[in-house]
Amino acid sequence: MNRMDDLPENLLLKIFEYLAVKELCIAGRVCRQWRRIVRDNTLWRHVDLLNYRLDLKKMWKLIRSHLSECLLSIKIKGFLDTGKPKFGVYSLSDAMLKDLKERCPNLKEIHLKNCNTMNLDPSLLPSGLVKLTLENCAIEPGLMKHFTRDLPELSYLDVSRTVRFDDRELSYVCGTDQLKVLIMNGCYRVTAEGLSKAAQQMASLERMEIGDAAIENKNQNFELAAHHMTRHMVSLKHLNLQGCKPLTSDILKVLLSGLKKLETLNVACCLMKYDSFVNMEPYLKKIKLLEICSSEMGHQQVEDLESILLECSVKMVRCVKSCSSAVVSS
Repeated sequence: MNRMDDLPENLLLKIFEYLAVKELCIAGRVCRQWRRIVRDNTLWRHVDLLNYRLDLKKMWKLIRSHLSECLLSIKIKGFLDTGKPKFGVYSLSDAMLKDLKERCPNLKEIHLKNCNTMNLDPSLLPSGLVKLTLENCAIEPGLMKHFTRDLPELSYLDVSRTVRFDDRELSYVCGTDQLKVLIMNGCYRVTAEGLSKAAQQMASLERMEIGDAAIENKNQNFELAAHHMTRHMVSLKHLNLQGCKPLTSDILKVLLSGLKKLETLNVACCLMKYDSFVNMEPYLKKIKLLEICSSEMGHQQVEDLESILLECSVKMVRCVKSCSSAVVSS
């Protein structure tokens, strides 16, 4: 046996599972046998298109040729980061969402990156959706107003760097016990006041990320938000506050003492020194992972801190923007 044609079809199917979408489509043009194998629904359970940019015409062709009830997740990359001429180019439409909803009733995850979604009716999203990512997307204000009604099973929401995600959008999504993961990294329109109000309605949230969100402590709103988090977010296990400049030793102590289930904490680029962490040793011992900025602490200090914290691992996070020159005493 020295030709691909001699391999049994079940083995060819296994080989094709390692191919990306583009390679699968190319393989389907080789011969009739390969075309039949490529159309096997098991190869189209998880469709990752993040390496490509498909306009509506190409997306329709892919959907009608390959997607079926076997589809569980789909990832799509749009044109927002390619410049103004492509801003109005859409990768999804209402008709396409409706077709996906009917054609793929088992779809559980949609990941959109750099997509313009302002043309979409959110009520057409599959009601069985469990995981939704809108990464660096353009959204219409009020997009999430009825998420708790239209997406009753949604437990994971990532809106990282989606600039129109603000306090109002946050208030729409926090009123459900189903939501377990909320990622808002880079959402600079979310304020400490909005976070404070949302925390009072997120008792079931297990993971929250709000890194690099430019939160300020105006009128001590961030301190109030920390108190509401400790009082109401009783299920929180993972917290990312990277780049949160208002975070002080006192506020961090409040969070660590009040969040009883907390396991991982990211406070990189929060302008806190080695001595501040040493003084919080009784509070930090209970967590399993502490992430800090590589610009704020040397390797020897990290090793010393790990020896003090015993069961807590310390991980150094590399900053995009150096903050070493801005480190101040907490």
